[in-house]
Amino acid sequence: DFVNALVLLANFLIVPALTYGSQLAIGALGVTVVYSVLRFSNFAHGETMAFGTMITILCTWGLQSMDVTLHPLPTALIAMPLSILGTVLLLLLLDKTVYQYHRQRKASPVTLLIVSIGLMFVIGGLVRFIIGPGDQIFFDGVRFVISARDFKKATGLNEGLALKTTQLITVFIAFTVVLITLWFFKKTRTGKSMRA
Repeated sequence: DFVNALVLLANFLIVPALTYGSQLAIGALGVTVVYSVLRFSNFAHGETMAFGTMITILCTWGLQSMDVTLHPLPTALIAMPLSILGTVLLLLLLDKTVYQYHRQRKASPVTLLIVSIGLMFVIGGLVRFIIGPGDQIFFDGVRFVISARDFKKATGLNEGLALKTTQLITVFIAFTVVLITLWFFKKTRTGKSMRA
């Protein structure tokens, strides 16, 4: 009964929390880096992540329509480099057209904060206009690393543990991004200069 309770806890609490926490960790890492380097609270950071996600979804749909897959992994992994590039281009465009103007005028931090809130609404509206406000769901690749039924069969327990491929990929990417960022700031000359 104790092991069944642990499996139930892992299935409905620990694994989803670890996955969601990994998503939040990537966003928090970006906010922290921007604030620590530029001393600027970018309220548009979450919408910037949504913009990147939108590009990933659109590219994934395009790749799926051309029957390009990465089976057994999700096709979205092919689209991610394009979304990263698209998001970087958006941020460079916003920096050159909006933030640079205010920096040159030596605007106060409060002004930059208000500007970032305005950009948050603009980017959020753009994302909702292009892709819609609802959930966008698509499946490809292998959905489960292990399904609850297979787990029950393999262990003989009454409760099953399901581990989705997307959950495993999310945790892996978050862990990798955090390690690479840590290495960048501690070991490279550019990272040390940014920290200084």
